[in-house]
Amino acid sequence: MVGAGEEVKMEYQLEKWKRQDWRKNNRHYSCEVRQNLFGQWVVLRRWGRVSAKQRQSREQVCDGYEEGLQIFEAVGKRRVTRGYRIW
Repeated sequence: MVGAGEEVKMEYQLEKWKRQDWRKNNRHYSCEVRQNLFGQWVVLRRWGRVSAKQRQSREQVCDGYEEGLQIFEAVGKRRVTRGYRIW
């Protein structure tokens, strides 16, 4: 446990972060594997209409990088199956 006044050093592994965007007609979908502010690996998905100012999103905390990468790859396969193209 960290006491008052102690410094916690957070190390991000930026070289492992991934992002991919897809488009289908006027629809947009993006997926990222990255670390959150606490250093946990998360998969962040965003989707919606290209012209919309607001999009929906979902952030899923993973047990580790490998799990996040598996989810990321599964999302990519699903997007291609549904007719989306890498953008």
